[in-house]
Amino acid sequence: MDDASRAITVPPQSGRAVSVPRGAVVRVVDVAGHQVGDMWAIDADDHHRWLSVSHTRDRCERLFPAIGEHFRDQRGEPILALRADTSPGTHDMLFPPCDQDLYESRGVFGHPNCRDNFLAASGVVSLPVVPDPVNLFQDSGPLADGRLAIGVAASRPGDAISFVAERNVIIVLTACAVDYPPLNGGRCGPLRMEIEGRGAKGGRGCP
Repeated sequence: MDDASRAITVPPQSGRAVSVPRGAVVRVVDVAGHQVGDMWAIDADDHHRWLSVSHTRDRCERLFPAIGEHFRDQRGEPILALRADTSPGTHDMLFPPCDQDLYESRGVFGHPNCRDNFLAASGVVSLPVVPDPVNLFQDSGPLADGRLAIGVAASRPGDAISFVAERNVIIVLTACAVDYPPLNGGRCGPLRMEIEGRGAKGGRGCP
């Protein structure tokens, strides 16, 4: 893990982890555009607590929090707050990370994947499961008939989304490895994490 750097590049089809103190701001930038990022937040002081997308949806009663609302852990307590979003605002909290089984079901073997990249990046963190991530910039919203339509990530070069750490956390970010259309536009690009000082204020709770 990189505890000291204030800017961390996540190369295509890879993952990185960073320790973030309470009150600091984490900004995730889509460098080249149309690149999904799988993001996890783990309590740095208690690795049995992490950002739970299902508890976040439950507390917010939304598919994705609004600006100022909280992401929650599996006890329903705040772990991150959504601070700002300069992208079109299309993100996902329904899909798991891509994994080797997904690619093998499509006849592709030995393909980079976000599950393995999470495990490699998180290093010393030992979790009983790989939690479902927050899929930043992913366009996969539900249709009227209940189907999930996956489109090209709507984020443009330089678009960013920012979070405030509500406690000491480990942030893991992977640059999604799906290199066939439509998700990342048929090619994989880099992401950048920028960590700003710990003086930022947290967000409000979800209703």
